Amino acid sequence: MSLSKILLLALVIGAVWFGWRWINRVQEIGRARTAARRQDGPNQPGRRDAAPGASSRDAGAYAVEAEDMEKCPECGAYVAPRSAVSCGRPACPYGR
Repeated sequence: MSLSKILLLALVIGAVWFGWRWINRVQEIGRARTAARRQDGPNQPGRRDAAPGASSRDAGAYAVEAEDMEKCPECGAYVAPRSAVSCGRPACPYGR
């Protein structure tokens, strides 16, 4: 082995080592942010559950509720069952 090959190998190992440390640091920051959001609760500034200036009485009217998607047996498109509209095919079960 020549000196240049040894130096190149050391550079590659160093790049992999520092890259691994950087990735782990970024993931740890992401985990810390997620944990902080979970601890904040739903009525903290920066949340979009309620319209700006709405009272707590009106907050429920603006809350966004998640809904599972279902595959349409006729066309194969994924739709939200409560707000789905017909795909235009005669046997579509949505939009009746």
